[in-house]
Parts: sequence; structure tokens; C-alpha cells
Amino acid sequence: MEVLLKKDIERLGSKDELVEVKNGYGRNFLIPKGLAILATDSVKENASGDSQTKST
Repeated sequence: MEVLLKKDIERLGSKDELVEVKNGYGRNFLIPKGLAILATDSVKENASGDSQTKST
């Protein structure tokens, strides 16, 4: 399962990073606690657009 992190998480990634996690970890821990959101196609597009504007 691919998720977009909403906060920095030690040993996993930093805020606004797309990461691959096991289904249970994403569904039962990250998403319910508000630490991540499911990386749908539209979320991925927004994340890549945001990273391009930040780098310029």
C-alpha cells in the first residue's frame, strides 16, 4: 500500500513523502492516527506538483 505521510515518522520517511508500507500498518495505524493518507492517483499528482513548486 502506498501512502503520503502527513508528518515526519522516524525510520519511515519525512512529511509529504510517498512511501510503500504493509497494508495492516497503513490501514490500522498510520491512516487512523492521521499520520498518513492513502496515495490515490489525485494525491500523487498533487504531491508531485507540490514538490516541483518547492524546488523552484
